[in-house]
Amino acid sequence: MYRIDIVPIGSLLLVLYIISDFFKHKKSKLLKRIVRYSFIFYLLYVVQVTTGGINIPPLREYRGISYQLVPFKFLQDWVEMYNRGGTDWFFLNSVKLSLYNLVMLLPLGIYFPVLFHIKSFKKVVLYTMLTSLTIEIYQLIFSYYGLVLLRTANIDDIILNTVGGIIGYFIYRIVLSKWIHRFIA
Repeated sequence: MYRIDIVPIGSLLLVLYIISDFFKHKKSKLLKRIVRYSFIFYLLYVVQVTTGGINIPPLREYRGISYQLVPFKFLQDWVEMYNRGGTDWFFLNSVKLSLYNLVMLLPLGIYFPVLFHIKSFKKVVLYTMLTSLTIEIYQLIFSYYGLVLLRTANIDDIILNTVGGIIGYFIYRIVLSKWIHRFIA
């Protein structure tokens, strides 16, 4: 069994594309293209983090579907873990994973208005939520077929990812919007 990591392979292909693109377009709109390249690299990392790599051939012994549909269950889990062991490894790891989910789609809230000119708050929220839902669905499908180790589709991940995207959007609106389009337009 081999686990294929997405980032090294995708990065190699991205570098080849960047070299080709640079020779084709030279220095025209270079900063905008660099932002686009960073977006592709970011997507590679999101896929890697959410899959853990692709199993070739698919694993039969780790196949299945796991999901958690109770909103904000992670808060209840935190309370239970804290009551059992205080701030032990399990509690801290759960908090860390929740923060990772919050941060994971934060850049998307910045990329939407910068790269795709989506400046409506409602659209950014909708597209971030749909992106997160897509991640949870492909985790279910890949887990079912054994392409990844068993992953749990979790409503809390969708909530935290969406809040992260909203935070990214507000970072764009408050900090970046005033000057970024002068450089990337």
